[in-house]
Amino acid sequence: MATRFGRRKDRNGDVLPLYETKPSPHLDDLESVNENRIANLTGKVQSLKSMTMDIGTEITSSSKLMDTMNESYFTTQNALKGTMGRLKKVSKSSGISIWTWLAFFCIVALVFVLVRY
Repeated sequence: MATRFGRRKDRNGDVLPLYETKPSPHLDDLESVNENRIANLTGKVQSLKSMTMDIGTEITSSSKLMDTMNESYFTTQNALKGTMGRLKKVSKSSGISIWTWLAFFCIVALVFVLVRY
């Protein structure tokens, strides 16, 4: 029951769609393929999310480690500055050059290393 210039109506006067679609087995196959692809993509997104969370955790722990190492470096640097200052005072007061003291300490360190192994 179609009208020439209007929409189709059924016997009760309700407007019908311009065309009717019938479910076909081909559409069901496509829908199942789409659902499988969506499930696959969902799994990949979840794995990417967990990887990014792990990367964030690793970055945080590495940052904390770097801060600790930085503090340790500055502490060691200050201790070495103090030691070098005292070494300069000793070398000036004894009349022996700092290079002689440095060579002496290197030889002592080498002896300790050789004795240990």
